[in-house]
This record gives sequence, C-alpha cells and structure tokens, in this order.
Amino acid sequence: MLKAYCDSSFDDRLSVAGIGVVIREGEKERVYSTWLKVHSNNEGELFAIHLASILTERQGIIYTDSQTAITYINGSIKDKPRTREQYIRHKHCEYWAVQIRRRNIHVEKIKAHEKKFQSHCMGNRLADLLAQTGRAKFYERRNI
Repeated sequence: MLKAYCDSSFDDRLSVAGIGVVIREGEKERVYSTWLKVHSNNEGELFAIHLASILTERQGIIYTDSQTAITYINGSIKDKPRTREQYIRHKHCEYWAVQIRRRNIHVEKIKAHEKKFQSHCMGNRLADLLAQTGRAKFYERRNI
C-alpha cells in the first residue's frame, strides 16, 4: 500500500515554509524537499498535503502531524473573531483545504517527533527533516 508522509517547517520572520514529502510503496521510497512563500505554518502543512496528493496520484494514505490541517480539511475549523492578518491566513488555509477535499484523498494524523525505530515513525521524521532541508535550500538561494 502507498503511504505518504508530509511536513512543513516555517520561518515566521521570512514567511517561508520548507516542505518535505516521503512516498513509500513497499521497499521503494521517493523523497521531495522544497520551499515556498506562505502566510503561516498551517498553510505550509496544507500545501504539503496537497503536493503529496498530486505526487501519489490520489492513491494510498497521506499522513500529517498537523491536527490543524486535518481540521481545515474536515471543514470543522471554528469560526471566531480574527484580526485582518489572521483572517487572511485563515482564508489561505481554507483555499488549500478546498483543493485537498476536491482531490478526495485519505489523510490521517500521525504523532509527531516520536523517536521510535519503526518504519511508520521514521517516515514522519524523514518528512520533518526534508521540510527543514527545504528551508535550508531557501536560505542558500538568498545568499547567492
């Protein structure tokens, strides 16, 4: 069965998120690491899930450690008073959640930062490392 693990690593000062995606199918493994400009880490997490859904061609299960992303995808985010900036961030997250829902994929929560030597936990740790690597790619690009 195809499994994808995705994560985001966010730099609040520069509004950039590193994105990491690990796709496993049996013994085969593909890894992706990149960065993008976003308004919040939640938006980065949602984009990582969207990217994983494209890379897996809507097959298998996508795992994320972001409960907020899952809440957005399920459409159960609470409506509350927000500042203008919070409202903008919220709308960007809603946009990605709609894109993910339209792809009709299966997203599940995985516990973050477990130090167990199990394949499932290692997939999440690797996605986290790839997300940090994505941020490093952004920093290296800025110094060129």
